[in-house]
This record gives sequence, structure tokens and C-alpha cells, in this order.
Amino acid sequence: MEKLKTYAGVIWQIVSPLLIFWGVTAAVVSGFGILWMMFGSRLTFLYSRMADVTLLLSAGAALWAAWILWKIDGREGILYGEIRQGLPAHAVLPCIGAAVGASVAGNCLLSLLRLTELGDGAQPLLELGNPAVVIASTCLAAPLAEEMVFRALIYRRLRRRMRPAGAVTVSALLFALYHGNLSQGLYAFLVGAVLALLMEDYDSAEAPILAHMAANTVSVLLTWAGTGEILAAGIFRRMAAILIFGGILVFSLHRAAEYRKGKKERKGGTA
Repeated sequence: MEKLKTYAGVIWQIVSPLLIFWGVTAAVVSGFGILWMMFGSRLTFLYSRMADVTLLLSAGAALWAAWILWKIDGREGILYGEIRQGLPAHAVLPCIGAAVGASVAGNCLLSLLRLTELGDGAQPLLELGNPAVVIASTCLAAPLAEEMVFRALIYRRLRRRMRPAGAVTVSALLFALYHGNLSQGLYAFLVGAVLALLMEDYDSAEAPILAHMAANTVSVLLTWAGTGEILAAGIFRRMAAILIFGGILVFSLHRAAEYRKGKKERKGGTA
């Protein structure tokens, strides 16, 4: 019985941040929906800006939810400690390379598997939204909020209980579940695993935040450029893109792993 309680406590520690994050964002969006039904007739000037309103509302709700979790979990040092270590300058390119590689290779792979046909609810918002609003919400605010929850909080908790491979897999799975439908979930699993690996290798929250911002920026640019036309290119072109950008992804992660290995060796030499 005691073991069961212990396991339940561990599961709750890991899942509760996701539920709180999900619940707060859903409550904010639902609250706005209720207000819209009550006073929508007086807010007709917003009709032409609904995409911008939705993007800003979602980003604001995510940041607020992340802030609530930081306050609740302040005792664990979310805003300081090892995750505040600065990201070395030479780590910027591997982080961006891993993000770009995962984003392009992942999108092309899903297209080859015909999973993009399942739809992406966010795409119309990215196409209709004001570019400045899209960049601020999707490329900056959302990655910051999600990384401080999924990597800086959930991944660190997982690492206290399991080895890197298990922590990477579970955190990526939770990240995929958070994103909803199958197409977005599979893509989020790949990107989430890459972000967790960067967090592990650089031991800094700046690494996955930078990479997540880069990945979202690539996705936005692909959407603006006409994702359907790009992903409808010939099979061989998409396969070539998977190989090229998959290679960039593997090379970037290898550089990150080499940094971690060198850091351990330096620590061992000074011990």
C-alpha cells in the first residue's frame, strides 16, 4: 500500500503541472468565450481581428499558467539554480540546427506518411493573423511558456526519478498529448524529444527555449510560404529534404552531446 501511495505521488508530481497548465489556459479561453457570448454584439470591431485575438489570448493564457506554476514550484528553484546557467555562444548554432532539422524533417516525414491530411487547427490562425502578432505569440511567448513548464519543470522532475532516455521519452509523450490531434502530436513528440535532449546536454533552460523559438519560427515561415505546396512536392524531393535536414538534426545533437561529454571530463579532471 505504501509503495502504491509513493508511485501515485510520483505520477501526480509529473502529471499535475500539465493538468494545471492545460486547465488554466482552457479556463481563460472558455472565460473569454462566455464574455463574447454575453457582450459580443458590443465588440463588433473585433470580428475582423479574431485570429489576432485568439493568438494573443492563447499566448497570454499560457504565460499566465506558466507563471502560476513557477510560483507554486518556487521551492524547487525553477528560476535559478542549474537551469539558469548561461548558454555558451558555441551552443547557439547546434540548438538552432537541431530545431530547424527537426521541424523540416518532421513536417516532410508526416507529409510522406499522409498524416498532415489530418489537419492542423492552428494553421488558419497563422495565415490570417497579423505577422507581428503571430511572431510575438507563436514564436516568442508560447515557446517560453511551454519550455518553462515541460522542460524546466516536468523534465527536471522526471530526471530525479529515471535515466535520461526515460525522462526524454515521457516528457516528449506528455508534450505530444498536450498538443491534441495525431498530426500535431507526432510532430510535437519528435520536437519535444529534441528539446529534452538539448536540456540534458546543456543543462540550461535557454537551450530548449531558443530551439523551440527557432522550430516555431520555421513552422510559421513554412505556413506563410504555403506549406501545402511545399509538402506536396515530389516524393523524392521530400525524401531528400528528410535526409538533409535529418542529417542537420543528428549533427547538431551530436555537437550538443560532445559538449556534455567534454564538460563531464573537465569536471572529472578537476576533481
